[in-house]
Amino acid sequence: MEASYLIGVDVGVSFVKAGVYATNGRCLATAQNVSPGEYPEPGVFIQSNADYLYTVTKTIRETVEKAGIDTSKVEAVGISGAMGGATGVDKEWNVVLDWSIISDTRYYTYVTRMKETAGEQILRLSGTNFPIFGPKLLWWKHDFASSYNKVRKFMFLGGYLIGTLCELPIEDAFVDRTFLQISSLADIAADRWSDDLCRAFGIEASLLPRIVDSHEVVGKLSPKYADACGLAAGTPFVAGAGDKPAGSIGAGLVEPGILIDESASFAALSLCVDIYAPDLEYKTLENMPSPIKGHYFPWFYLIGSGVTHAWFKDNFAGELQLKGEQDGVSAFQRLDEEASAVPPGSEGLLALGLLGGRGFPSDPDIRGMWIGHTWSHKRAHFYRALLEGFAYEYACVLNVMKKTYPDISLDEVRIIGGGARSELWNQIKSDVMGLKYVKLSRDDFALLGDIIIAGHAVGVYEDMKMTCRQFVEETENFTPQAENHRIYENYVRYYSDVFDKVRGMFQDLQRMGR
Repeated sequence: MEASYLIGVDVGVSFVKAGVYATNGRCLATAQNVSPGEYPEPGVFIQSNADYLYTVTKTIRETVEKAGIDTSKVEAVGISGAMGGATGVDKEWNVVLDWSIISDTRYYTYVTRMKETAGEQILRLSGTNFPIFGPKLLWWKHDFASSYNKVRKFMFLGGYLIGTLCELPIEDAFVDRTFLQISSLADIAADRWSDDLCRAFGIEASLLPRIVDSHEVVGKLSPKYADACGLAAGTPFVAGAGDKPAGSIGAGLVEPGILIDESASFAALSLCVDIYAPDLEYKTLENMPSPIKGHYFPWFYLIGSGVTHAWFKDNFAGELQLKGEQDGVSAFQRLDEEASAVPPGSEGLLALGLLGGRGFPSDPDIRGMWIGHTWSHKRAHFYRALLEGFAYEYACVLNVMKKTYPDISLDEVRIIGGGARSELWNQIKSDVMGLKYVKLSRDDFALLGDIIIAGHAVGVYEDMKMTCRQFVEETENFTPQAENHRIYENYVRYYSDVFDKVRGMFQDLQRMGR
């Protein structure tokens, strides 16, 4: 058996996952449970802190039991958590306002209010075009004043879980710096709450948690919760990070110029830089602090891109799904095989796959469209055009990154998430962007990031960058093909201009449908 262990816990909106790791990065066991939550009516999403606390302790215990380890040799626990939300507790850590995330849209009025009042200042100081934590607090302050007035500290979910498990004094409530972009109330460059932003919205800075580094030991497991977790009382808990920055560290986003393409339900493209420079001109990039101090992750996401892939498969490839159930070959793989026979540019067919609107820059009226199809275009053309359209969106963002950070040489794109399995899409994105795409040797990136941060906090790992390089290897490369890149450059230019041409059509259609 290994001499000592680290535990990572990833607390997501849909699932809670935990892993026990040897200090050499080998995963010994994992467990996963569904995160509690319900949609009682449109625009309302309810999650309970108490349910989350139970699910987290249960998942940790199940993982430890699977691993069969000596729990006295657990060096530390690191937690990464869902980022886009807020919760509030009183001075005894009793929950006053349960964890509320972006999916509960009742607070949207206050997003608009904050952006209209100080949108440029929020972007400059907090690095975000879409505030979440701050508007949640304003919503509670104005619509649930009696509850708001009982809160002693507002915080994020990970901070609540660790504070409760370690029975911290309320004055020790914390948030790690990777959440500051989501807050819309922080001065990221200075690692502090912004007096100007708090004053502008009437939010008392005393209600906000202290800001710490991701690798700070913030508490030790209380005897009260030791048995529920299956761990020894006194086990150190580390501040950890948001789920996205933890996963980015796990995947090796540790050097300026490296990018990560998170090909998931909401695909995201992130760049590592060593300078804080918010995107004030294009308002396309969010700017998230890295767990490695001095590094930042300018990033953007595609609203529901993976969901759109599934929509296409479900509605236009039903027979491929049935065939896949018989021969074990997925419908996505069959669609890739069909689309591989279509030349770059899909023979003049262009797709807008933004069925839920364009997120960054914000363009909520945009919807889906295929432009240029004729009788000669088949399903394979439509699917390839969809893949290419998302790649064009990435290329537009890549151009913003180059202009915003002209002194940083962009190196390679590391691909993670379910979409990494598509060799066709990896090659398309490499050709469109003109960058090397790299597949990695593992896929447990958030948990790996958790234990790297936790291990650094307690001295197991001296250097997080070096540790990331040791634990993750490149397994396959996709290099841009010069001729395809030349063809795609014309399509990217057309794609970048198409939104102004079609926006009015979408607006008219939406008005007609009301």
